[in-house]
Order: sequence, then structure tokens, then C-alpha cells
Amino acid sequence: MKGDYVSLRRMKDADFELLADWIGGRVGSYGAGSPFFVTPEELRRGADTYLMVVRNDGERIGVVSWRQLAYVGSYELGVAIGDESAWTDGYGVEAVLLLLHYVFHARNAHRVEMKAGLFNRQPIRMVTQGIMVLEGVLRDYYFLDGRYYDAVVFSLLREDYYKLVEALELSPDTIPEAEKREAFKVFQEFLANRPQDYLSQLLNRKIED
Repeated sequence: MKGDYVSLRRMKDADFELLADWIGGRVGSYGAGSPFFVTPEELRRGADTYLMVVRNDGERIGVVSWRQLAYVGSYELGVAIGDESAWTDGYGVEAVLLLLHYVFHARNAHRVEMKAGLFNRQPIRMVTQGIMVLEGVLRDYYFLDGRYYDAVVFSLLREDYYKLVEALELSPDTIPEAEKREAFKVFQEFLANRPQDYLSQLLNRKIED
């Protein structure tokens, strides 16, 4: 999955080493309220599914994650730009948009949600810019620098996502609509040249055998 500035790709062994370093530093504080010390092996076994965020010059700058919640089609998403020099450059927003495309188009998502502490300005901007819908506030959810901070929960339903696609003039399809129409037309032409009972013959062939 490739955007204008970043792409998402599967994790490789060396990526888990880098991710463990990011989580153990300031990235862990922004995402969880404190550094989270974890080994690469623990990350490989984790419940979350990760994709590496790679800038289009080949530099690895962050990760996105998704985790299925209690019901099929319901997911919690996460994003972390581990390279601090890449913060505030819009890479995280594009990475989230690519991940949304994946979960809604490849994993049949119905609802996705994210959480962010009210000390973390970048994900909060996704709410204020209208990319995701604010659902509520979790009081005293994070403990950071000796005090509690609220968290916000924001989400998208499938219908919200397609409104977002239209508003941002994004391409929602992996395979262009023209190619899908051409495939259907070729199949229509094929059927038009078959006997009228062709499909019935296909269905009954095992019974006759």
C-alpha cells in the first residue's frame, strides 16, 4: 500500500528490533503514557498486527497496527511515528489513511476506533481536522509525568469512511472500477455465446457423474 509520502509493508525481523527501541523511548510515552519495555520476540508474539511505515525514500519511520475487538468487523487501530525528525510532517495521517483503506477494503471492517491521551497533539489533530469522529472521553486514563490525563476515543463507521474518501477525493479501490467493469463485460460476452442451459449443465455435472 503506497501513498504520496509513505507506504505500508509487512514487518521483517529487523523491524521488530527497531520497534522495540521506539516503544522504549518517547514514542512509548506518547502512545501509552510511559516507555514500554518489551523485547522484539514479545512483539512478534503480540496480539496486534503491525505494518511498517516506510517513507518513499526507503527510510523506516514508524508503524501502524490493528487488533480485532470483541466482534468481527470491529478493530482498534494504532499509529506511531518513531523517527522524531518526521513528526508533524503529515506522515502519520497518511499512514492512518492507508491503514483505513486496508481494514475497510481487505478485512471487511464495520467500525474502527483509536485512543489518544490529551497530551498527544498529533492524533488529536485527526479529530479536530474531521478525519475521525469523537466518541467520548476516558477520565484519568493515562499517568504521565506524575499526573493523570484523560484520553479521547475516536472512531469511524464504514459509512463515515466513505464520506471521508469522498471529501478528501481519495481513490477507494485497489483495482480500478474500469478493470472490474471490463472483467464483467468479458464474462457477459462469454455467457452470451453459451447455450441457455449452460449454467444448469455445470451445476448438474456432478449429479450425472
